[in-house]
Amino acid sequence: MSQLAFGPEIDPHDADAVRAWLEGSGMGAADIDAILADNVERLFVYRDLVRGNLYEALQLSVPRTIARLGEVFDEYFARFLAERAPRTHYLRDVTDELLDWCEPLWRDDPRVPAYVMELSRHEALQIEIGAMATEPVSANAGGLDLERGVRFIDAARLVHYDHAIHELSEDEEDRTEPRRAPTSLFVYRNPEHEVRYLALSPLAADILSALFEHGQSLRQALVSACGKQGCELDPPVLEGAARLLSDLAERGALVGAIESVPTEIPATG
Repeated sequence: MSQLAFGPEIDPHDADAVRAWLEGSGMGAADIDAILADNVERLFVYRDLVRGNLYEALQLSVPRTIARLGEVFDEYFARFLAERAPRTHYLRDVTDELLDWCEPLWRDDPRVPAYVMELSRHEALQIEIGAMATEPVSANAGGLDLERGVRFIDAARLVHYDHAIHELSEDEEDRTEPRRAPTSLFVYRNPEHEVRYLALSPLAADILSALFEHGQSLRQALVSACGKQGCELDPPVLEGAARLLSDLAERGALVGAIESVPTEIPATG
Protein backbone atom coordinates (compact mmCIF):
# COMPACT_ATOMS: atom_id res chain seq x y z
CA MET A 1 0.00 0.00 0.00
CA SER A 2 2.92 2.31 0.64
CA GLN A 3 4.20 1.72 -2.89
CA LEU A 4 0.72 2.29 -4.22
CA ALA A 5 0.37 5.64 -2.45
CA PHE A 6 3.90 6.98 -2.80
CA GLY A 7 5.53 5.16 -5.71
CA PRO A 8 5.64 6.10 -9.41
CA GLU A 9 2.32 6.64 -11.14
CA ILE A 10 0.77 3.57 -12.77
CA ASP A 11 -1.99 3.61 -15.36
CA PRO A 12 -4.81 1.53 -13.82
CA HIS A 13 -6.03 0.75 -17.36
CA ASP A 14 -2.70 -0.86 -18.28
CA ALA A 15 -3.15 -4.43 -17.05
CA ASP A 16 0.42 -5.40 -17.86
CA ALA A 17 1.83 -2.46 -15.88
CA VAL A 18 -0.43 -3.21 -12.92
CA ARG A 19 0.53 -6.89 -13.01
CA ALA A 20 4.24 -6.04 -13.14
CA TRP A 21 3.85 -3.69 -10.18
CA LEU A 22 1.96 -6.30 -8.13
CA GLU A 23 4.51 -8.97 -8.97
CA GLY A 24 7.30 -6.62 -7.94
CA SER A 25 5.56 -6.14 -4.62
CA GLY A 26 5.78 -9.87 -3.94
CA MET A 27 2.09 -10.67 -4.40
CA GLY A 28 1.15 -14.22 -5.40
CA ALA A 29 -0.29 -15.07 -8.83
CA ALA A 30 -3.72 -16.00 -7.48
CA ASP A 31 -4.09 -12.70 -5.62
CA ILE A 32 -2.92 -10.76 -8.66
CA ASP A 33 -5.50 -12.49 -10.87
CA ALA A 34 -8.21 -11.71 -8.32
CA ILE A 35 -7.29 -8.04 -8.21
CA LEU A 36 -7.14 -7.74 -12.00
CA ALA A 37 -10.48 -9.52 -12.34
CA ASP A 38 -12.08 -6.97 -10.00
CA ASN A 39 -12.44 -3.23 -10.62
CA VAL A 40 -8.76 -2.45 -10.24
CA GLU A 41 -9.39 1.30 -10.57
CA ARG A 42 -10.83 1.30 -7.05
CA LEU A 43 -7.38 0.39 -5.75
CA PHE A 44 -5.95 3.58 -7.18
CA VAL A 45 -8.58 5.75 -5.51
CA TYR A 46 -6.63 5.15 -2.30
CA ARG A 47 -3.52 6.59 -3.93
CA ASP A 48 -5.37 9.72 -5.00
CA LEU A 49 -6.90 10.22 -1.56
CA VAL A 50 -3.61 9.90 0.31
CA ARG A 51 -1.65 12.13 -2.04
CA GLY A 52 -4.49 14.63 -2.21
CA ASN A 53 -4.69 14.94 1.58
CA LEU A 54 -0.94 15.50 1.85
CA TYR A 55 -0.94 18.12 -0.90
CA GLU A 56 -3.89 19.97 0.64
CA ALA A 57 -2.06 20.09 3.97
CA LEU A 58 0.92 21.66 2.20
CA GLN A 59 -1.29 24.17 0.41
CA LEU A 60 -2.65 25.31 3.76
CA SER A 61 0.85 25.60 5.19
CA VAL A 62 2.98 27.04 2.36
CA PRO A 63 0.59 28.42 -0.28
CA ARG A 64 2.87 31.21 -1.56
CA THR A 65 5.80 28.83 -1.90
CA ILE A 66 3.70 26.42 -3.95
CA ALA A 67 2.37 29.26 -6.10
CA ARG A 68 5.84 30.65 -6.81
CA LEU A 69 7.44 27.30 -7.64
CA GLY A 70 4.49 25.81 -9.55
CA GLU A 71 5.47 22.64 -11.41
CA VAL A 72 8.88 22.61 -9.74
CA PHE A 73 7.18 22.19 -6.36
CA ASP A 74 4.98 19.40 -7.75
CA GLU A 75 8.12 17.66 -9.02
CA TYR A 76 9.75 17.78 -5.58
CA PHE A 77 6.53 16.70 -3.89
CA ALA A 78 6.40 13.58 -6.09
CA ARG A 79 10.09 12.89 -5.48
CA PHE A 80 9.67 13.28 -1.74
CA LEU A 81 6.86 10.74 -1.69
CA ALA A 82 8.77 8.27 -3.86
CA GLU A 83 12.23 8.63 -2.31
CA ARG A 84 11.44 9.23 1.37
CA ALA A 85 7.70 9.53 2.12
CA PRO A 86 6.25 11.04 5.32
CA ARG A 87 7.18 9.35 8.57
CA THR A 88 4.92 11.34 10.84
CA HIS A 89 1.40 10.37 11.86
CA TYR A 90 0.28 14.01 11.80
CA LEU A 91 -0.52 16.04 8.69
CA ARG A 92 0.71 19.23 10.38
CA ASP A 93 4.24 17.79 10.54
CA VAL A 94 4.46 16.79 6.87
CA THR A 95 5.53 20.30 5.83
CA ASP A 96 8.64 20.30 8.01
CA GLU A 97 9.59 16.81 6.83
CA LEU A 98 9.25 17.88 3.20
CA LEU A 99 11.20 21.10 3.72
CA ASP A 100 13.99 19.34 5.60
CA TRP A 101 14.30 16.92 2.69
CA CYS A 102 14.12 19.66 0.05
CA GLU A 103 16.54 22.12 1.66
CA PRO A 104 19.85 20.68 0.39
CA LEU A 105 18.30 19.92 -3.01
CA TRP A 106 16.86 23.40 -3.50
CA ARG A 107 20.24 24.98 -2.75
CA ASP A 108 21.65 23.30 -5.87
CA ASP A 109 18.61 23.80 -8.11
CA PRO A 110 18.85 26.99 -10.23
CA ARG A 111 15.08 26.88 -10.74
CA VAL A 112 14.54 27.59 -7.03
CA PRO A 113 15.31 31.19 -5.99
CA ALA A 114 17.57 31.52 -2.94
CA TYR A 115 14.84 33.13 -0.82
CA VAL A 116 12.21 30.43 -1.36
CA MET A 117 13.33 28.13 1.46
CA GLU A 118 13.15 31.08 3.86
CA LEU A 119 9.68 31.92 2.56
CA SER A 120 8.51 28.34 3.05
CA ARG A 121 9.90 28.19 6.60
CA HIS A 122 8.28 31.53 7.34
CA GLU A 123 4.90 30.34 6.07
CA ALA A 124 5.11 27.03 7.91
CA LEU A 125 6.03 28.80 11.14
CA GLN A 126 2.64 30.51 11.24
CA ILE A 127 0.89 27.13 11.31
CA GLU A 128 3.30 25.82 13.97
CA ILE A 129 2.86 28.81 16.28
CA GLY A 130 -0.88 28.98 15.73
CA ALA A 131 -1.36 25.29 16.59
CA MET A 132 0.62 25.30 19.83
CA ALA A 133 -1.23 24.69 23.08
CA THR A 134 -1.90 27.67 25.33
CA GLU A 135 0.10 27.29 28.53
CA PRO A 136 -1.06 28.64 31.90
CA VAL A 137 0.81 31.67 33.19
CA SER A 138 2.92 30.78 36.21
CA ALA A 139 1.96 32.44 39.45
CA ASN A 140 5.69 32.59 40.32
CA ALA A 141 6.57 34.81 37.37
CA GLY A 142 7.84 38.08 38.72
CA GLY A 143 9.16 41.43 37.58
CA LEU A 144 12.35 41.65 35.56
CA ASP A 145 15.68 41.59 37.33
CA LEU A 146 19.14 42.16 35.85
CA GLU A 147 20.46 39.03 37.58
CA ARG A 148 17.68 36.75 36.35
CA GLY A 149 16.62 35.40 32.99
CA VAL A 150 13.38 36.11 31.20
CA ARG A 151 10.57 33.69 30.46
CA PHE A 152 8.68 33.94 27.19
CA ILE A 153 5.50 32.12 26.20
CA ASP A 154 5.97 28.75 24.52
CA ALA A 155 4.19 29.95 21.36
CA ALA A 156 7.10 32.15 20.30
CA ARG A 157 10.16 31.83 18.07
CA LEU A 158 13.14 33.98 17.14
CA VAL A 159 14.04 33.56 13.46
CA HIS A 160 16.82 34.93 11.28
CA TYR A 161 16.70 35.29 7.49
CA ASP A 162 19.00 36.56 4.77
CA HIS A 163 16.03 38.26 3.09
CA ALA A 164 13.25 40.58 4.26
CA ILE A 165 10.71 37.78 3.88
CA HIS A 166 8.14 39.49 6.10
CA GLU A 167 7.80 42.34 3.60
CA LEU A 168 6.40 40.08 0.86
CA SER A 169 2.73 40.38 -0.02
CA GLU A 170 0.29 37.75 1.22
CA ASP A 171 -1.17 37.66 -2.30
CA GLU A 172 -0.41 34.26 -3.81
CA GLU A 173 -0.29 35.86 -7.27
CA ASP A 174 2.50 38.25 -6.28
CA ARG A 175 5.95 37.43 -7.64
CA THR A 176 7.96 40.27 -6.12
CA GLU A 177 11.32 39.09 -4.81
CA PRO A 178 12.28 40.15 -1.27
CA ARG A 179 15.12 42.52 -0.47
CA ARG A 180 18.35 40.76 0.39
CA ALA A 181 18.92 42.06 3.92
CA PRO A 182 19.75 40.30 7.20
CA THR A 183 16.43 40.08 9.02
CA SER A 184 15.51 38.95 12.53
CA LEU A 185 11.91 38.48 13.58
CA PHE A 186 10.31 37.67 16.89
CA VAL A 187 7.26 35.56 16.07
CA TYR A 188 4.60 34.96 18.71
CA ARG A 189 0.91 34.31 19.27
CA ASN A 190 -0.94 37.06 21.08
CA PRO A 191 -3.71 36.57 23.69
CA GLU A 192 -6.27 36.77 20.87
CA HIS A 193 -4.58 33.70 19.29
CA GLU A 194 -3.26 35.70 16.34
CA VAL A 195 0.28 35.07 15.07
CA ARG A 196 2.26 38.30 15.03
CA TYR A 197 5.73 39.31 13.80
CA LEU A 198 8.06 41.90 15.29
CA ALA A 199 11.05 43.03 13.19
CA LEU A 200 14.14 43.58 15.34
CA SER A 201 17.21 45.77 15.11
CA PRO A 202 20.56 43.89 15.22
CA LEU A 203 21.08 44.89 18.87
CA ALA A 204 17.55 43.89 19.87
CA ALA A 205 17.96 40.57 18.03
CA ASP A 206 21.19 39.84 19.93
CA ILE A 207 19.57 40.71 23.27
CA LEU A 208 16.58 38.46 22.62
CA SER A 209 18.81 35.69 21.28
CA ALA A 210 20.81 35.70 24.52
CA LEU A 211 17.61 35.68 26.60
CA PHE A 212 15.37 33.47 24.49
CA GLU A 213 17.78 31.00 22.89
CA HIS A 214 20.65 30.86 25.39
CA GLY A 215 18.89 31.44 28.73
CA GLN A 216 21.22 34.18 29.91
CA SER A 217 20.36 36.66 32.64
CA LEU A 218 19.27 40.11 31.56
CA ARG A 219 22.66 41.54 32.53
CA GLN A 220 24.52 38.80 30.63
CA ALA A 221 22.32 39.36 27.59
CA LEU A 222 22.96 43.11 27.56
CA VAL A 223 26.72 42.69 27.97
CA SER A 224 27.04 40.00 25.29
CA ALA A 225 24.76 41.85 22.82
CA CYS A 226 26.70 45.10 23.23
CA GLY A 227 29.95 43.17 22.77
CA LYS A 228 28.74 41.72 19.50
CA GLN A 229 27.48 45.06 18.22
CA GLY A 230 30.53 47.02 19.41
CA CYS A 231 28.53 49.51 21.46
CA GLU A 232 28.63 50.72 25.06
CA LEU A 233 26.16 49.51 27.65
CA ASP A 234 25.04 53.07 28.30
CA PRO A 235 21.73 54.59 29.47
CA PRO A 236 20.21 54.78 25.95
CA VAL A 237 20.85 51.04 25.44
CA LEU A 238 19.34 50.23 28.84
CA GLU A 239 16.31 52.40 28.08
CA GLY A 240 15.87 50.79 24.65
CA ALA A 241 16.08 47.29 26.13
CA ALA A 242 13.54 48.23 28.78
CA ARG A 243 11.14 49.51 26.11
CA LEU A 244 11.60 46.33 24.07
CA LEU A 245 10.86 43.99 26.98
CA SER A 246 7.96 46.17 28.16
CA ASP A 247 6.49 46.04 24.65
CA LEU A 248 6.78 42.25 24.54
CA ALA A 249 5.10 42.00 27.94
CA GLU A 250 2.22 44.18 26.74
CA ARG A 251 1.89 41.97 23.67
CA GLY A 252 1.56 38.92 25.93
CA ALA A 253 4.79 37.34 24.66
CA LEU A 254 6.91 37.87 27.78
CA VAL A 255 5.74 36.28 31.01
CA GLY A 256 8.29 37.51 33.55
CA ALA A 257 11.58 36.62 35.21
CA ILE A 258 12.79 33.07 35.72
CA GLU A 259 14.29 31.82 38.95
CA SER A 260 18.02 31.76 38.17
CA VAL A 261 20.65 31.40 35.45
CA PRO A 262 24.37 30.62 35.45
CA THR A 263 26.37 33.51 36.86
CA GLU A 264 29.33 33.24 34.46
CA ILE A 265 29.14 35.67 31.56
CA PRO A 266 30.16 33.81 28.38
CA ALA A 267 32.87 35.21 26.14
CA THR A 268 31.47 37.44 23.45
CA GLY A 269 34.06 36.66 20.78
